[in-house]
Amino acid sequence: MARIVVIGAGMAGHSTALGLKHRLKDDHDVIVISPGSAWTNPDVMAQIASGLQPVHRQAVPLGPLYRRKGIIFHQGMATAVYPKGYRDDPRPQVQLTFTGSHLEGQVARVPYDYLVIATGHDIDRVAGIPAESTTVPTCVLDRLDSAIAGEAELRRLLFEMQDSPVGGKPKVIAIGRSARGMGGFYGALEYALCVDEVLRAAFLRSRVELHFFDAGRPWMYGHTDDPKMEEDMQTALVHLIDTHRLILHKDMRLASINGRRVRFVPVHGEGQPGEMECDLVAVEAARVLTPLAVHDANGADLRADLYDGWGRLRVDAKTQQNGSGQVVTVLPRTFRNPTYHNIFGIGSAIAMDTRELTKDSDSVPAPVPMQTRDMAHLMSRQVTDLIIEELTDQKNKVLPETLEEIESVLSLCWDYGLISSRGFYAELTYPKKGKDAARQVLRVRHGLGPYWAVRMERFLERYRAKGRALWWLLPT
Repeated sequence: MARIVVIGAGMAGHSTALGLKHRLKDDHDVIVISPGSAWTNPDVMAQIASGLQPVHRQAVPLGPLYRRKGIIFHQGMATAVYPKGYRDDPRPQVQLTFTGSHLEGQVARVPYDYLVIATGHDIDRVAGIPAESTTVPTCVLDRLDSAIAGEAELRRLLFEMQDSPVGGKPKVIAIGRSARGMGGFYGALEYALCVDEVLRAAFLRSRVELHFFDAGRPWMYGHTDDPKMEEDMQTALVHLIDTHRLILHKDMRLASINGRRVRFVPVHGEGQPGEMECDLVAVEAARVLTPLAVHDANGADLRADLYDGWGRLRVDAKTQQNGSGQVVTVLPRTFRNPTYHNIFGIGSAIAMDTRELTKDSDSVPAPVPMQTRDMAHLMSRQVTDLIIEELTDQKNKVLPETLEEIESVLSLCWDYGLISSRGFYAELTYPKKGKDAARQVLRVRHGLGPYWAVRMERFLERYRAKGRALWWLLPT
């Protein structure tokens, strides 16, 4: 009987654990290590922070679910990996510190035959904004606890306006990013649209200024060489911003807070910095990679075997040039670590290319868009197939050869009415193998159809995460 340990219960790790246990049954052990007690779709954080979706409807408790599925769950923070064993025990092991239970603070080590690292990225708690001088309520949209607290602050602000006379000074809400890093700005944009909807429903929209800072983020998940396609996407998103009367600060980011005054600065050195007094700040946090400690049996440092200089997990990734001389990222075939073949890396923490940190480099490379739901499920499915193939001799499914063949979907939703038309849906794809055309935008639509497409998409994702009947048959 093999022991398969999965570190992380996010989009990629949770899907991997469910898939492995479903197909392996009771023949092998599947063990999950995660510091949190619940799974939450990151796509709905804006809905939770604005109050359009209650957290109890979106959070999936992991303990009861894993017990029902036969998965061993350790609620704790993985701190170190011992791929060559620990002291006199030759078995590779993972060290963890328990959290949120009667074992909180205790340290344990879990042996494994296969290890799947899906730790994702860490979230800067205040997203680069100094917290010691902050008196204005600040909501970090990437964190569930902060999103819940942000919803309470928004509700307090609504009550305050309802009890105050009309005609006073408008309230100011600043929304956007505070630092450059991995990830896009679409969560912040959806939150802005949700807040606009909440204010309209309460007949308070005219009394609030919504400021949106795009932090110089691209209007798409990646780059396209076709100006027309890039213009189409930008036009569609700008239409949303204009329609909902957002005050757009293009190429600006939030820099600091002093009391209730928020300072913003240009991202690329163009434009003028400024300040304004705010009543609420909501930000998409800077995302940082924090590698695990890696030691041999005697405690010697082996981190370089598992991580590169930026803290990205090493997998079988590489880049190559196409016929036009453009660098193309080749999708990893196995997601294995080159040094330890029983260790896999999936999710937003892996290195999708072979670039190394140099002394002259002062920037952190943002991975090719793998933080999407599509990429998480693809990685999960591939690693699950590979492990099962080695344990049961089942044949592996064919994986797309390059990342450019993977479709990505951008979707926004800012209402939950039955006949709402407040949805945005864009399906993006790269050209197929051998073509040098720019990435195509298949659909950019907003209205009733896209609204229900987004609602169905998020419902099915939650249905899969709960492991409901026939969940494994749902498309990803």
